[in-house]
Amino acid sequence: MSRTVMGYWDCPVCGNKGVPGNVMNCPACGRARGDVQFYMKDNAQNTSREEDERGDIEYLTQEQSEEIGKNPDWYCSFCNSLNKDHAAFCTNCGASRESSESNYFDQLKKRQEAEAAEQAAQPAQSRPEAHQKKSRLPLLLIILALIVGLMMYMNGSSTYGDLQVTELAWTRVIPIEQNREFTESGWTVPSGGTLVGQRQEIHHYDQVLDHYENVEVQRSRQVLDHYETYYTYSDNGNGSFEEVPHQRPVYTTEYYTETVSQPVYVNVPRYATRYTYTIWRWVDSREATASGNTHDAYWPETNLAADEREGTNRREVYAFSTVNEKGTAQVWHLAEADWQAIDVNQRLTITTQRGSGESWIVDEKGNKQIRVYRN
Repeated sequence: MSRTVMGYWDCPVCGNKGVPGNVMNCPACGRARGDVQFYMKDNAQNTSREEDERGDIEYLTQEQSEEIGKNPDWYCSFCNSLNKDHAAFCTNCGASRESSESNYFDQLKKRQEAEAAEQAAQPAQSRPEAHQKKSRLPLLLIILALIVGLMMYMNGSSTYGDLQVTELAWTRVIPIEQNREFTESGWTVPSGGTLVGQRQEIHHYDQVLDHYENVEVQRSRQVLDHYETYYTYSDNGNGSFEEVPHQRPVYTTEYYTETVSQPVYVNVPRYATRYTYTIWRWVDSREATASGNTHDAYWPETNLAADEREGTNRREVYAFSTVNEKGTAQVWHLAEADWQAIDVNQRLTITTQRGSGESWIVDEKGNKQIRVYRN
């Protein structure tokens, strides 16, 4: 069953707050209630409350509720005075209620629309969000400057000037493979393999249904436990609010045991023929290596045996060492053609880009000449 709750209003003339909704004139300045907006304590209108959250609500007696009524106040179309719901004639000018079409909610909607239109018409820079965006501008500029600075730093380079070449070095490697016989086993004999034996072995297991058995399993379900009451509130438009009770179901989890039939499987071995065979394969065996510290680089002699062959992927490394004025040594790698142009005691300038890590030998104007790599 619904109940009527006291509402309140604030005087727009003197600022007196918390005037009871059934009071038609401001106790402080005498101004008629007129065009105001009603509210509940703690601004709880149009929100819900639980059963134990209604201690501060002021309920009206039956007599007070009947005096205020259930319908919104109405406005006189002739003098715009506010009248109670049960008044058949305007208390100010005596005009009939039948000739009036506006009530509390109509006036409230007009006022809200006017306020929204006024706010929308304000200059963009005067709105709070515009000021907020404006205040963020310096921070964005600082972040942008930091990003640009970081990009410029990463695109910069570190230069190692006046480096003296102290040594040349080269290495060439040829991998050597050997043809060896291996004994292996498998479910098939590969091409080139020679069969030497075979036997039956378990290849895999199949799961086969054996029987069914009854087992107990625990289940759960949601069952209704009780109902809880909560309340909502609506503005009557006459200085009071209507409290309406609602029922909310509360469920609890119930556990129970159920007997179900489950299949039971057994693993059945499946056999196949496994073969043993021999097969010849080329495998890595050794490396033939040559190295030196002059420009006369050559490939080493392989001296292959009857069961050997040269493997793929020959390797070659060309490098030179440098030392700076502080005595710090560094080894650099590069392509053979460029390495041939480097001489011991030569003076070089090498620059390394911070972002990519690329290193180049540069001329006196900083122009890139030869790409090098750090050891």
